[in-house]
Amino acid sequence: MSIKNLNLKKYIIGPNTPIETTKGFIPRVYFNNSATTLILKPAMKKFFNLLPIYTYINVPPSNSKYITTMYEETRNVILEMVGADANRDVAIFTKNSTEAMNVLADVYLEADPEQVVLSTTMEHLANYLPYKARMQTELIAIGKNGNIDLEDYVLKLEKYQGKVKLVAVTGASNITGVVPPYYEMARLAHQYGAKIFVDIVQVIQHLPFTMKPHGYDEHIDFVAFSAHKAYSGLDGGALVGPYDVLEKYLPLDFGSGITQFIDSSKIIYDNPPQKYETGYPDVLGVITMSKALQFLKKVGLDNIAKYERKLYKYLLYRMEEVPDITIYDSHSPFVHIPYISFSLKGIHFKTVAAKLGLDHGIEIGNGTLGADLYVQFLLGLSNEEAYECYKSGMGYGVNRVSLGMYNTFEEIDVFIHALKEIALSTR
Repeated sequence: MSIKNLNLKKYIIGPNTPIETTKGFIPRVYFNNSATTLILKPAMKKFFNLLPIYTYINVPPSNSKYITTMYEETRNVILEMVGADANRDVAIFTKNSTEAMNVLADVYLEADPEQVVLSTTMEHLANYLPYKARMQTELIAIGKNGNIDLEDYVLKLEKYQGKVKLVAVTGASNITGVVPPYYEMARLAHQYGAKIFVDIVQVIQHLPFTMKPHGYDEHIDFVAFSAHKAYSGLDGGALVGPYDVLEKYLPLDFGSGITQFIDSSKIIYDNPPQKYETGYPDVLGVITMSKALQFLKKVGLDNIAKYERKLYKYLLYRMEEVPDITIYDSHSPFVHIPYISFSLKGIHFKTVAAKLGLDHGIEIGNGTLGADLYVQFLLGLSNEEAYECYKSGMGYGVNRVSLGMYNTFEEIDVFIHALKEIALSTR
């Protein structure tokens, strides 16, 4: 399989579906993969093949046994995908990565409500608010190199020494594609007696990743991701972490399926992962997620990363041709995910996105994209200035192009032609 052209578009549903624009029906260009990817045909084929035999798990008929086996084997697929230890780690099914982070935050709140959590300015709010709403949460600054400021990180570890139990960091920015030095951050966290969580929701579909073995200084203690960002098209996700930690605490949600025994005076909770999975299981979503992850593994994350790197470099090269454009973190050596955020001088970010979508059939992301604090930083806005933008009704934000493994160089050319037209329209 050629790295120059993986030709994976044939495995994707609707990448160039004609959509209505002001210029008629045009084959769409989908450049919003950071928000959600399009859907793999093999994943949907698995989904539809399950429907005729669909049933509840853990009931006597043979079709239930078949479905239950696939459902539970997904845990092993996940553990292998992230390089976890099947003997020491567990994969807890969640609705998405946001729920996974709330589960983790609740665990740490129960462990010590007075602790300090360290997060970063680069985070999606899903990896900040769950801790901020529950415990004292301090933000690690971004350095002059555009990545996490490790000096500030160490200063905060020292300042709150003995109180920091968890460090939470993104595996890759959903805005710029910058990849933080999470292994070095893990080493430092462990040195100061803390564990580290890495949000790999923007990593698992783009780059090879491993938690590294337990006992290694650079071991990643917890990870989480969402299936819909990994081409499954359905809800579902997972929190992966050490059994010996997760068995000690109560779940985020309570209901049936999480106990071994209960009467009016006693509750014996089940072990992880079941203890954290109350309610009706998302059987179809979980099994479809498994198929999507297995497809990524078969293609090879190394192959995907190499191809997407070529796409990214070409996109950046072509975007620099556009008049009056500001590209955030361009040429950063830390960008390893094919995302580029930008602004056009004199044109509101919502207008840029609307013209691309309504006139040219090109979908991109726009706004703060869930990473409000990071976008404020990139735009150079103080807290007061950001609040004034909010009160004015104009808001603040960026435009973002986020590529996937099926996007093409030809689609980039179409996008650049449209973007130049928009940029020149105000002259």
